[in-house]
Amino acid sequence: MPGAFTPNGDGINDIFRIPPSTPQKITSFSVFNRWGNRVFWTTDANVGWDGTAAGRPQPVGAYVWVIEYVDLFTRTAAVAKGTVVLMR
Repeated sequence: MPGAFTPNGDGINDIFRIPPSTPQKITSFSVFNRWGNRVFWTTDANVGWDGTAAGRPQPVGAYVWVIEYVDLFTRTAAVAKGTVVLMR
């Protein structure tokens, strides 16, 4: 997963998403702010976060992401977690 993204409307790195070259069957993809509030959620691996929540741009800073998916090799449920920095 990317470590940062810049949703500033320039068409470059505007969306934080699962890289398309990483085919996965996801159960959910969530992004949380520093207070633990979920600001983004999807079950579609092709959809990403545009840096907004409830239509409002979110502040610059670090966010936590969590992806629940089915491992394609073992066919078992798995979880990946990390952080991303929103920059403008």
